[in-house]
Amino acid sequence: MKINGTRLKEARYFRKMTITELAEQIGVTKQMVSRYERNTGEPSLETFQKIVGALKFPTNFFVEDDIYNIESKGTFYRSRLTATQTEKKPSEFYQKAACYIRDYFENNIEFPKLSEIHQSFNNPAEAANYIRKKWGLGNKPIPNMMRLLEEHGMVVYIAENDSTKVNAHSGWIGVNHHMYFIVALDSNSNTFFNQQFSLAHELGHYVLHAGLNPQIVDKEEYRKMEQEAEEFASNFLLPTKEFSESVSTYATDLDHYIALKFKWYTSMNAMVVRARNLRLIDADNYLRLQKRISYHKWRKSEPADNKKRLMKPEAFKEAFDLLVNNNLLDPSLLSENIDMEYHVSLPNEVLSHIIGVDLSKFKGKVVKLRQK
Repeated sequence: MKINGTRLKEARYFRKMTITELAEQIGVTKQMVSRYERNTGEPSLETFQKIVGALKFPTNFFVEDDIYNIESKGTFYRSRLTATQTEKKPSEFYQKAACYIRDYFENNIEFPKLSEIHQSFNNPAEAANYIRKKWGLGNKPIPNMMRLLEEHGMVVYIAENDSTKVNAHSGWIGVNHHMYFIVALDSNSNTFFNQQFSLAHELGHYVLHAGLNPQIVDKEEYRKMEQEAEEFASNFLLPTKEFSESVSTYATDLDHYIALKFKWYTSMNAMVVRARNLRLIDADNYLRLQKRISYHKWRKSEPADNKKRLMKPEAFKEAFDLLVNNNLLDPSLLSENIDMEYHVSLPNEVLSHIIGVDLSKFKGKVVKLRQK
């Protein structure tokens, strides 16, 4: 069997398997798997079937040539610095899959146009104020960052990366000369308030770092870009004057910040940091508040987090439902349709995660090996 080695490696990374683990599952040496991935060796039909079974990708995925080059300008990861490439790699496949799905849907669906930013900024605060004005937001609280990004043309989805260290990622990616800015929240971003800040952070990258490839800058420059995105998110979600007035004389009262979560749709921790940056609390009181937060174990889970439901992307699901309801799409054939157009056969579970519909919607005939 002639196999596309790049695709094999991509599927292995997506399943978070090492070469050794895959070799053990399919009954060959790790050197042989390495040869398959370098296109210097070809598996037998029996071994090929074991590869398909182990990695759970459609058969066609492994044997087709790439007819379109995916154009990527790098990915920004909102993650801990200790996050490994193994933890980040699945997100790259999700990004590509989302790009194919969006491009395919645009054959029949008109999505909002991506807002263009033709301006440079002196600092993140200036950029945040500019976007609020450009998008007509005034200085009001933002109740749903996810919907806001979708309304301004960004592709947003939830990625089932099962990672404890990657909270979100974003970047420019294109196919067929169509470029998209894709934002993904990992499913581990498990509170509405965490989602809000992560999405505002990724918006910061879009506004501040257009044209910069995060994969080719050094660590210090990348740290700087991440810090700028954090500052953008803080300024964007919590405008200086209005937030300061709402904190008022209760700047050292944690209970007050808990109540403010439902005014500003932002976490208590983020508001405490913002209050310190605005000099609403001094260094000593800030340290006391941080110690209290640690004492109560409120770093990962805050009071009242469960009072707000997690946000879910809507644009993909609305497009999917529109196509299905108008008999323009048979869900069980979506993977096959995308395969016919782009020569990339996507697993139904990936379609389910990205579009945000139940996996059962895609059940149908098995995607068969295309005849050469």
